[in-house]
Amino acid sequence: MTKEFIPKTFAIGELKGISQKTLEEHMGLYQGYVKNFNAISKNMQDLYGTEGNTHAIAELARRLSFEFDGMRLHEIYFSQFESGSTALITGGALAGAINEQWPSEDPLERIQKLMKNYGSMRGPGWAILYWDLVSKQLLVGFSGEQHQGHFATLPIVLAIDVWEHAFILDQGAQGKGAYIDAFFENLNWKVVEENFANAAR
Repeated sequence: MTKEFIPKTFAIGELKGISQKTLEEHMGLYQGYVKNFNAISKNMQDLYGTEGNTHAIAELARRLSFEFDGMRLHEIYFSQFESGSTALITGGALAGAINEQWPSEDPLERIQKLMKNYGSMRGPGWAILYWDLVSKQLLVGFSGEQHQGHFATLPIVLAIDVWEHAFILDQGAQGKGAYIDAFFENLNWKVVEENFANAAR
């Protein structure tokens, strides 16, 4: 029996360029992912062991990863706004890793530009910064929708939701770039640095 997942709560104050209305609706979508994952899991369990349900189970299984990834990615996403924005530590481990791979006088500007390039691609999805413990390097990827294109086994250091629901109320349909700028303006880099420290252990 799969344990039921419970939606998390997040301590997020007022954000610059991301309205409370957007945040509320976005949080509702996250809660929907949790609810849908639980419901699909239960439906699949009810179908197990009975004849003639192979196709139904297969279709539910395809949907399951979409709901689960939506749940977990949003938990990472919202946690990055908790406790207000903080600066990237210039002499810290994450800044050092960024500068080692992409040498620049300003590691923060470098990684923001790189993530914005990925996040600005057409189509819904997520721009994600990973850490590969095997090769000891950061990798940037784009997950189409949220359940495709992931780098298997790699922990996530930073995740930007670039579905339209994250920005359309505030910046309009063509406002993805402005939204990504607002995302970084509100980002708590301490949370991201903790993600990196946990991933690099």
